Amino acid sequence: MSRNKFVTLSRRTVIKGGILLGTAIAIGVIPTKILQAEEKVGVGVEEGVATNPKMQVGFSYDEGKCIKCEACVKTCQANYNWETEAPWRKLLKNSEGDALSMSCNHCADPACAKVCPVAAYSKRESDGIVIQNSAKCVGCGYCSYACPYHAPNIQKQLGAVSKCHFCYELQDAGNVPLCVGVCPTQVLTMGDMKELSKKGDLNYKGLPNTDITHPSMIAIPKE
Repeated sequence: MSRNKFVTLSRRTVIKGGILLGTAIAIGVIPTKILQAEEKVGVGVEEGVATNPKMQVGFSYDEGKCIKCEACVKTCQANYNWETEAPWRKLLKNSEGDALSMSCNHCADPACAKVCPVAAYSKRESDGIVIQNSAKCVGCGYCSYACPYHAPNIQKQLGAVSKCHFCYELQDAGNVPLCVGVCPTQVLTMGDMKELSKKGDLNYKGLPNTDITHPSMIAIPKE
């Protein structure tokens, strides 16, 4: 797989979100529950977000090994019960038959955490995993607009945003994330980004420049 060829994701939604948010603020049209939350915590609260974690873990995707079975997606959905329209993980495909399995990238500089008005996001100091607390979420969708990878999504039945949390509880117990463990060909692996970044990055056409949020994922293209 050559660089610069995935066209599934773009910054269009991010730009649109910025315009909508700016317009809403300008004319004073902001949901009441958002205003109530902002009175308590302030817009863009970053408390609890580790700016310099001890280690940054991330995903590695080796496209040459992918058989497009979608076991990673199916296992994640079966265990975390997310709605199909609001996926935690998805297998992106293009017209050439190439695929890229992607979830939240647990970015080193997460845009979602910066715009959340109720501080529903935190970044763990131990490993840099970005966690979203749906119980705090007021469903404003600011994070969905801000994330260049469209990782946070509103679950309609829940009425709040949720996203991949890197199976942090499994990791704390000494296990690997479900998607990594179920992959039959070891397409998905994980590790310290200091080492993974030596093997590749996530700069492909249609995907935002990695300098925006510094995603904690690399993709190894097939030869």
